[in-house]
Amino acid sequence: MRIFSIGLMVIFPIFLFADKMVRIPSGNFKPFLKETLDISSEPIYVNTFFLDAYPVTNKDYLLFVNQYPKWKKGKPSGILADKGYLSEWSSLNEIGNVRNDAPVTYVSWFSAKAYCEALGKRLPTESEWEYAASFPPQGQSKKDIEKKILDWFGERKPDQIPAIGLYKNKLGIFDMHGLIWEWVYDFNNSSVTGDSRQDTDIENGLFCGAGALKASDFSNYSAYMRYGHRAGLKGWYTGKYLGFRCANNEKN
Repeated sequence: MRIFSIGLMVIFPIFLFADKMVRIPSGNFKPFLKETLDISSEPIYVNTFFLDAYPVTNKDYLLFVNQYPKWKKGKPSGILADKGYLSEWSSLNEIGNVRNDAPVTYVSWFSAKAYCEALGKRLPTESEWEYAASFPPQGQSKKDIEKKILDWFGERKPDQIPAIGLYKNKLGIFDMHGLIWEWVYDFNNSSVTGDSRQDTDIENGLFCGAGALKASDFSNYSAYMRYGHRAGLKGWYTGKYLGFRCANNEKN
């Protein structure tokens, strides 16, 4: 939790949900995509790190843009954020009709990265995010995670994104599934192979036969959706169901 003082006046707290982080224990993680078509996917080791317990909320992000006006609605250049940036907020850089405690969306990779760095944090890597998201809720299995994701894909989305805290895994991390998509640091990692000259629109290739051969689990449709979506993103892109959370090597 951060306390800022100005003379005798104390502003407390500056960020709300953003200060709650969960320690993710180290362990082996089997990546969804194999490096080559003829080699099976080998587990990779993920070091211990800390991850925000919740996605960044509208309230947290509003406090950020008030401290860093260059990230207010209408301020970033088209290189850093498209025209949809914070489009559900009012023109006065106020939250407007969206919930304070709902995840902030319509944010670009560049703005998400800037937010994390302002708190002395960073965006999680794809492997860190996938590893942390692979832990099911207490008493459930990974098959239950897949069902949760597929149910979310199939349901009609509400006009207003609900408040955080709907889904909790056994590590104490909330809403990694079933609420929004989330930016990761290396979001387009799957769009680059050993020789990028041979890449031909791999985000589409993930859904065809050739791309499927690189999957470590052919039945994991929800992972196809995540990896395919990430591969098609650009850093300036924003979307209604695209938000983020921060990570760190140590707890602040």
